[in-house]
Amino acid sequence: MEYSVYELLFFMICHAFLGWCMEVVYMAVRTGRFCNRGFFNMPLSLSYGISMDLLILVIPSLEGACVLQFVAFVVIVSAGAQLADEMSVRVTGKRLWKNEAHSIYAGRKLGILYTLIMSAAALAVLLLVQPVLYICCQMLPEFLMKMLVLVTLALLAADLLVMVYTMRKRPLRYGMQNLSDELQEKKRTIGGWIAARVWQRLTKAYPDLKPADEEEQIRYVFARGLCLDKIIWIFFISALGGDLIETVYVKLTADIWMSRSSVLYGTFSIVWGVGAALLTVLLHGLSDKEDRYIFLGGFFLGGTYEYLCSVFTEVFFGTVFWDYSDMPFNIGGRTNLLFCIFWGILALVWVKICYPPISRWIEKIPPVTGKILTWVCVALMLCDILISAMAMIRYVERKEGIPAENRIEQFVDSRYTDEMIEWVWPNLETR
Repeated sequence: MEYSVYELLFFMICHAFLGWCMEVVYMAVRTGRFCNRGFFNMPLSLSYGISMDLLILVIPSLEGACVLQFVAFVVIVSAGAQLADEMSVRVTGKRLWKNEAHSIYAGRKLGILYTLIMSAAALAVLLLVQPVLYICCQMLPEFLMKMLVLVTLALLAADLLVMVYTMRKRPLRYGMQNLSDELQEKKRTIGGWIAARVWQRLTKAYPDLKPADEEEQIRYVFARGLCLDKIIWIFFISALGGDLIETVYVKLTADIWMSRSSVLYGTFSIVWGVGAALLTVLLHGLSDKEDRYIFLGGFFLGGTYEYLCSVFTEVFFGTVFWDYSDMPFNIGGRTNLLFCIFWGILALVWVKICYPPISRWIEKIPPVTGKILTWVCVALMLCDILISAMAMIRYVERKEGIPAENRIEQFVDSRYTDEMIEWVWPNLETR
């Protein structure tokens, strides 16, 4: 895939921002508060952007060579960290990071572990986020994209000049540590001012709104009760577990290992995940009722849900993932009496046996870590679903002989081939 200079600069800026966000999230998990980790005043960490641009250019040329791709990830990620460290030394005269914690070249276990984790994160971004960025880039008018890139680079250059001037102007006797403390104090002061203004607006709009006292903050439990965070975690756990259950079931019944995932990347069954989330929300109020009420609720809700899922995929994507026309008591081939009974049994097992311990386990997750992981996983899953939907649509269009009409469709055709689609979704049929 060939990219223009402006496209590469656009990707660099976007990934630099995502890298900055990742650093902020990392420090929030460690310290429990916001900390601006960027060297620049702008929310950009250029080492991440440059490293991702290099991976975008290098990895496709090594297609099929898994070992070389792994080496490329490790070397480029580590070299990016080294570059950021050396640049900080040239500008400030001091090292802002410890080499052993950011580079594999240090030869220490911590450095190797850090590099491997960052390489895995870069792989996830390359597979899930980069395609979405490319699509967004193609959807933007060329003039607007160029203006965004040029304006951002101009601001970045001005930011760099300000940082260099500040470092050179300040007498050395004050020390880097004092300067760092001053900068962080200003950032905290600005953040506190913003928070105070927001809280003032909320208290005017909602007079009964009061801040939580210290005792309430100490007692805070992540995803307490049936809330959005818990439903999201239920979705992911059930989507992963459902995919594994189906995979093992197919192996035991047909003696073949078959992909049962709903998305291109990861072993997640969206049907299972959404189904478990719906059953939890709709049947939660029946948890203290007799078993037959839960069974009947799962019987009708599960059958209706499976039927609607089949209709949705056929209407929006022109595909069929399952067909029960050859089974007795089926309803349009989309569901049948036997599977409705299975849904009833599954609802009973889920509400009475599985959900209570899973709920307690979720509530043990540290609050800050839980919040961050929740929304990072949501963002990655949304990217995965978007990519999978576009790949599925183009697969159907290719089967119908419809050629690619723009660069986005050409990109999808080159990246997500028929062989890949048929391997991930072996039972996929077009109508």
